[in-house]
Parts: sequence; C-alpha cells; structure tokens
Amino acid sequence: MNTTISCASLEQPGNWRIVGVVLVLLVVTLPALPLLWHTITTTDAMTWPFSGTFGSVLGNSVLVALTVAAVSLLFGLPVGVLVTFYEFPGRKILLALATLPLLVPSVLWAIGWSALVARLAPTATDFVSGITGCAFVFSMTTIPLVLLTSYAATMGLSASQVDSARLAGGERRVFWYAARHAAIPALLAALLGGVLTLSDPGPGQILGLRTAASEILISFSALYDFSLAAQQCVALTALVLIFAAPLAYFAGSRIASGMLARQTRRLRRVRHKTMATATIVVLTAFVLVGVITPMLGLTLPVRVDGEMFRRALSELGRTAGDTVLYATGAGAIAVLLGFLLTFFVGRQVRLKTVTLGAAFALFSLPPALTSLGLIYLGTDAPAWADPLFRSRLTVCLALGLRFFPVAAILSMRAWNSASTSWALAAGIHGVPLITYLRRVALPLVLPTGAVAMLLIALLATADIGTVLLLHPPGAGSFPLAIFTVMANAPESLVAALCLLYVIVSAGLVALVWAGGNRL
Repeated sequence: MNTTISCASLEQPGNWRIVGVVLVLLVVTLPALPLLWHTITTTDAMTWPFSGTFGSVLGNSVLVALTVAAVSLLFGLPVGVLVTFYEFPGRKILLALATLPLLVPSVLWAIGWSALVARLAPTATDFVSGITGCAFVFSMTTIPLVLLTSYAATMGLSASQVDSARLAGGERRVFWYAARHAAIPALLAALLGGVLTLSDPGPGQILGLRTAASEILISFSALYDFSLAAQQCVALTALVLIFAAPLAYFAGSRIASGMLARQTRRLRRVRHKTMATATIVVLTAFVLVGVITPMLGLTLPVRVDGEMFRRALSELGRTAGDTVLYATGAGAIAVLLGFLLTFFVGRQVRLKTVTLGAAFALFSLPPALTSLGLIYLGTDAPAWADPLFRSRLTVCLALGLRFFPVAAILSMRAWNSASTSWALAAGIHGVPLITYLRRVALPLVLPTGAVAMLLIALLATADIGTVLLLHPPGAGSFPLAIFTVMANAPESLVAALCLLYVIVSAGLVALVWAGGNRL
C-alpha cells in the first residue's frame, strides 16, 4: 500500500512540493543573500553609485541592452519560424554555426572584429567601437537565443494547426500565424538577452566602452576595493531586477504553455523552394556576419605567425584540466539541482508557472553577485571551509548556480514528455517507487540530462567573470587566459588563442545539436 501511494504521489499535488521548491530556490540564492543584506544595511543612501561616473556607465549599458533586444527580435523571430517549417540543404550545419556565437565568450567575437577592422579603413574602426560596436557584437550573440526560442515556441504548434493555416492562405498565412504565436516568447528572449548584456564586461573592454560590468571587475581586481565592487554589483542587480521582474511575471506562463507543451502529432518540415531559398539566404548571411567574418579577423594574425599557434596549443594544454573541471562540475551541479526542482514541481501548473518565472529572474541576475557573495562568506569562514569557499569547487558551485535555470527548463521539458498514466499505473500495480524511478523515469530523463550537462558546460566555460573572481592562484580556465593576456600579449598570440577556442567549441556545439534531437 505504501509503495502504491508513493508511486501515485508523483502525479498528485501536495504541500511538500511547495516546500521542496522553496528550499531549492533558497539554496540557489543563498550565497548572494548575506552580501545583499550587508551592503544594503551598511551603505549610506547618499553614497550609492547611481550617479556620477558609474551612473553614466549604467546609462551606456542600458542603451546597449535596449538596442540589442530590438535587433535580435527583428532578426531572430522570423528566422526561427522559417527554420522550423522548411527543409533545406545544409540545415543542420547552418543551425549549428548560427548557434555558435551564443556559446562562445562575446569577448572573442569582439577581438575578431577589432583585429579585422584594424586592417581596414578608419571609418570601419569607428563603426565597430563604442556603443555601436558593443551593440553589434552583443546582437550577434543574442540573435541565436531569440532564434532558438522562436524555434521551440513554433514547434509547440500541432500539425493540424499548421495544416489549417496552410489551407486557408498558403505559406504566407502559415508564417504570419506562427510569427504571432512565437512573438511573445521571442520578445521575452530578446529582452532577456538585452538584460544579460548588462552583466557582460568583455566587448566593452575591447571596443572602448565603459560598462557597468567592467567597472565592477575593475573595482575588485584592479582597485582592490571590495566594498565599492559590492555596492556597484548591488546597484546593477537592482537595475536588472527592474527589467527582469516584469519579464519573469509574463515569462513563467508563456514558457510553461508554449515551450513545455507536447503535441500528439508534431508538425513536419516541408520542402518549399521559395521559402527554403529565403531561409538559406538569411541564415547564411547571419553566419557570414556573426561567425565567419570575426573568425577571419582571428585567422589573419595567425596565418603570418605559426609559432604563436604552437604557443596557444601549449596554453590550452596548461589550462585544459581546470577548464574541463569547471565545466563538468558546473554542469553536474546545475543538472542535479534542475532535476531536483523538477521532481518537486511535478505537473502542477501554477507551481510550474511560478517556478519558471523565478528561474527566469535568477538567470537575469549578474553572475558577479553570486561570486562576490561567496567571497564575502569566505572572508570570515574558518580554515576547514576552504574547500567550499577558496577552491576549484567554489568556481564549480558558482557556475552551477548561475546556469541552474537552464537545466531546470530542460528537465521540466523532459519530465512533461512522460504520460501521467505511467506513475498512476505503476502505483495501482504495486510497483516500488525506486523501481519505477530506475526503470522508467531515469531512462526518460537521462538523454536530456546529458545534453543539458554538455550545454551548461559550454555556457560555463564561456563565463569569464565568475572564474576571474573566484579561481585559486594558478587554476585559471582557458578563456580566462585569453582575457588576461589580451591587453599585453602579441596580437597573433591572442588571435591564435581565440581561434583555438572557437574551433574546440564548434566541435562541442555539434555534439549538442546531435544530442538535441532527443529533446
């Protein structure tokens, strides 16, 4: 009887679900809470850095974020709809290349463009610099996010809905119908991408624009002023929450209804010469501008100095161990927390909506908030706590908490693909809960967990700021090595390091796309 109740309870509501969700979200936010409380209660209201130099820097960041959101929405939404409906030659390759900018540190693309325009006319240098250059580079990294969101939202349409629209007005009606359906999720993704640019210091430092994220790193790493860095980080967090809180309110229900739904008869891509040609042209143009052109800027310095490429390989070998450790550790922590949260959420619609909204808001927060929070906790921690606050595990923990929302969304999608009758039938027939989880639930979610772990590993590797703030001496990652030498090392060495990273990432992106067919 107990085992029957236990199996059936997987599909039944209960207060234990709310308690579990609250505990998981509390664990995720716990490192930042003491720093927030300390900074808010000890800082004089007149000394908050909302005015003066940091205030103008915040203005630069907001302007870039709004521009990025608009550009990425205008391009990513229609392309995401087109690649959902139409089959065309080279589809998988083009999509994998279009996804690459999202999973590579934005600073690498900024370096590529900077190296390329330096060989062109001065007017080109003026274009790829300052606010214009930062908005352009960030747009190239945000468009894939909107594209994939539009793709996922459009895949939520059933084949019967698409066939009805096609019969009513042809391909044009299908496109506009799907674009309206995916518009809200795409808008949320575009605004999320804009919000995330507020926390990225890379392109601004390369392209000569002072941003809020770079000011925080300068305060901590160059000025050694933890108090100022904390105040700036809390101020940036407040600004982010102003944008993210309304988005999270609308995002929860839209993600739950549009991206987690499973159709009984999913739509199939069709071959349409005109629409397929348009899709190829637009997608190829993005790949040329967003991937190939900056890679050309990385290749040119390497081509004239092969010795630097050998030095880059040596640097990769030196940092590979820590890079892999941080990536796999972050992936494992995020996936475990994500599936634990999914277990507590279950299929409760209201709880799922609130949880996804909270995950959306958490993902929008500056990663420096958790990093500085762990540093603050570590300052007064005893020596026996060093493995938690002053080691490689600290970096893994911060990165895992940072990308936990990604794992949560993917795990909920996998869990919702199972029929509700499975657990109920297992309960009726007296199947033990452990047996059901081992033989039914685990095989169902394991492919998604593997893809999520690989995806988060790529995202965590691209996060330079967290590793910069928390890594132990001599335990930096490969992207951090690029970031720390880019100002003083020869241009050919920096270009070789960046090119090598992009090549390795491209191979891993191919694995993600290959495994993503299971999602």
